[in-house]
Order: sequence, then structure tokens, then C-alpha cells
Amino acid sequence: MDDDPHGVERPEWPPLREVEQFALHNRNLRLTCRRCGTVRILSGHGVWWLFRQRRWNGHVNQLARRFRCAACFERSGIQVSPDVQATRDHPTGDPLPDPDEREWKRLVSRYRS
Repeated sequence: MDDDPHGVERPEWPPLREVEQFALHNRNLRLTCRRCGTVRILSGHGVWWLFRQRRWNGHVNQLARRFRCAACFERSGIQVSPDVQATRDHPTGDPLPDPDEREWKRLVSRYRS
């Protein structure tokens, strides 16, 4: 959700349903651990490229299945899936590789037509 200058939250429009839409709309993914509250922000472009290379399902309902909280796993060996939200905040932690320029242009041109 985006913040309105008047302090009112409004829903994302158009709703982002696929990981490629996060990349195209320049949104990043905020991953918040459900157990310990650790937050990690990943680049939407990098996540799209990762999912594309591995041929994973990029639907927003499937995103959390591919990520785990590293802090919880190190402490107790438990694998916890995070909550996923769209954000405009800058990525944190180690960056994911950016997409190949040719593949990126192909994606952009597909959505422009």
C-alpha cells in the first residue's frame, strides 16, 4: 500500500498479482518473518529474474513459498515463510543479480503492446 500525503493508506492500483508486475512497476518486496519479525527488502527486478531463471511460479500467492527467514533457521533450525508486501523502500542486504538487458527489454515490450 502507498501512503497518501494526508496520512491515509490507499490500496495499490493496479493490484500486483505476478512477480513481473512488481518489476515493471518498480516495486520491491518486503519480506517480514511471521515468527521473529525480521524484515528484508528485495529488489523486484532481481526477484523477477530469479523466478524467471528457475522457472518458478511467480504468482503473488506463491512468493512466500520460495523464501525462508535465515535468522530463525540459524537460531532454531525452523524454516519460517515470510509475509510478502509491495514497497518502494530501497533493498536491504545482499543484492540479487539484475536481469539480462535483453530479457528485461523483452518483458517491457511485451507489456507495452
